[in-house]
Amino acid sequence: MDKRLPCDAETLRAWMVAYIGGTLALPDGVPTAATFDSYGLDSVEAVVMAGVMEEEFATQIDPVQLFEHPSIDAFVAAFASDGTGGRAGAAAPGSAGVAGGDAA
Repeated sequence: MDKRLPCDAETLRAWMVAYIGGTLALPDGVPTAATFDSYGLDSVEAVVMAGVMEEEFATQIDPVQLFEHPSIDAFVAAFASDGTGGRAGAAAPGSAGVAGGDAA
């Protein structure tokens, strides 16, 4: 996957937080800067998430990218659109840490 997704960083981050939070039922929210494996997202679930993302965003998602960019913030920085035709350069200010305790 070498192209950005058709959504901005905020939308992609919110989707990933909601999906992972709903799948893993994390009581303290989803830490967007932490690696996926640190809160229990294994390789099987990463492949499933890539498939669901393909359906949601109508573009091919290579599951390998979730391992090469192994946190929500890293994946968003690499693949979200910035709204001007480029990639989002970095996570939004204040977005690192824990997001959405009720994101399920």
